Amino acid sequence: MQKVDVAVVGASFAGVSAAIMLARARRSVLVIDDGVTRNRFAHSSHGFLGMDGAAPAAIREKGLAEVLAYPTARHMAGRVTGITGQRGAFVLQGPEEVQAERVILAFGQRDVLPDIPGLAECWGQTVAQCPYCHGYELADRTTGLLAVDAIPMHHAAHLQDWTDDLVLLENGVPLMPEEAEKLERLGLRRAAGRVVRVHQSEGAIEAVELDGGTRVEMRALYLVTWQEPASDLAEALGCEVEETPMGRHLKVDDHQRTSVPGVFAAGDLARPFPSATQAASTGNRAGAACHQDLLGILE
Repeated sequence: MQKVDVAVVGASFAGVSAAIMLARARRSVLVIDDGVTRNRFAHSSHGFLGMDGAAPAAIREKGLAEVLAYPTARHMAGRVTGITGQRGAFVLQGPEEVQAERVILAFGQRDVLPDIPGLAECWGQTVAQCPYCHGYELADRTTGLLAVDAIPMHHAAHLQDWTDDLVLLENGVPLMPEEAEKLERLGLRRAAGRVVRVHQSEGAIEAVELDGGTRVEMRALYLVTWQEPASDLAEALGCEVEETPMGRHLKVDDHQRTSVPGVFAAGDLARPFPSATQAASTGNRAGAACHQDLLGILE
């Protein structure tokens, strides 16, 4: 059985950032991941200082190479299937069995998309959630805004600097009178009826089809997805979960500690709003805090 100070589960922005802090502290750290990242659908990442426009996979590979340049850091490809034990003696099952004194969870979230034919093919290309990540490239197009479980009022106002031709797809979600009044003030077009299909070509959205056959032309579409942990490892360990209108994520304190002693969490997994930059930031914090916990000086 391999024995390390810290096992980091997940090697995207958060996991790699955590690992480099521990490697620089000269602690043995093993990064384990299966390469299935949340951002794998996007061709480029934006807003990341020094890396604007780079492919997420390229940023990950560069970061992982920097971590592995330190002699106490290692990487294991594969999926962790279980974690047992307690602080000081965790055991991780996966490609190989590993014992770790501490664990950092950074395996991210998954986006649960509505079951609409054609939608998934456009995800990360012309269908998006965050205008800060994708809005500049999708700007000045006829743009749809899809209601899923609620009317996305924040996005309705938020998208005004990226498009002046925005249509709300009500998708069978009822509007409250105050919502209808605000939408009227914003000047949004509205399309009633449920969305039954997305028409697209190689990920480029062309239109959505409503029940009854009405076709609404557009070249970009936004929606707010339901988000949940990409693995059940944390919940199996007993980590406390928080639920928000956007989904479920792990509850952590200011040091990225979960409710389970010795287990830290970073990235989108530990916050309700996805962000590459903030994922790296929380990974950095988790790595430093984990090191201090190993030393017994973390308050």
